[in-house]
Amino acid sequence: MCARAVMVALFLVGATAAVAAHGEVVTYGAGLKTCDSFLVAKDQQDVEEVSILDWLAGYVSGVNSTSNHINNVLGDTNLTGAVYWLDDYCRAHPRVEIAVALDILVVGARSTTARRTVELTTYGTGFKSCDAYLNARQEGSAAQIAFIDWLGGYVSGVNALSLSTDNVLGDEDLTPAVYWIDNYCRSNPDTHFAEAIEARLAIPHYNTEWHAGSTPQRSAHR
Repeated sequence: MCARAVMVALFLVGATAAVAAHGEVVTYGAGLKTCDSFLVAKDQQDVEEVSILDWLAGYVSGVNSTSNHINNVLGDTNLTGAVYWLDDYCRAHPRVEIAVALDILVVGARSTTARRTVELTTYGTGFKSCDAYLNARQEGSAAQIAFIDWLGGYVSGVNALSLSTDNVLGDEDLTPAVYWIDNYCRSNPDTHFAEAIEARLAIPHYNTEWHAGSTPQRSAHR
């Protein structure tokens, strides 16, 4: 098993970045929040709930893109089922980080709901165009938060499953990746946001095999 460690830094409009020590898996963004934070945000139906759900959608999309064998880990339960599962799990484990909870969901789903589909399953903001992303970046503040949260979740999902790297972004936080995506999207405005992220993650090339049956253990260094 690999250990998941996080050191939190702020990026742009409050998006959270994480940098891991050698040999430890890296989490970015809202996945660092606790289950209790999710439950409070869900009850209040505030912007933090939206941030967590965007992160979740990105995380599961990253997981789907990373496995060589399964590209729809949630199967027919889809993202709604994952939210219900997370709610139940978090009520029983309020102090656990959201990313840890999602790791457990993914490992369990591998032998239950997961299946291979004709097309890669992507959820939420990843379907939006590069042009929409650039417009949001230009507007700033709330408009871009959904994209940054989704990016943090997506990269965290990739990191959780990769057998060859603890952080596909190397020693970087999210900031250089966002600037790279800015430039990529200016040249490819009709491309989906998820495809722009994949283009960045392909530099350098990384191995995307599944952590078979393994749940990353996470410890926070904040």
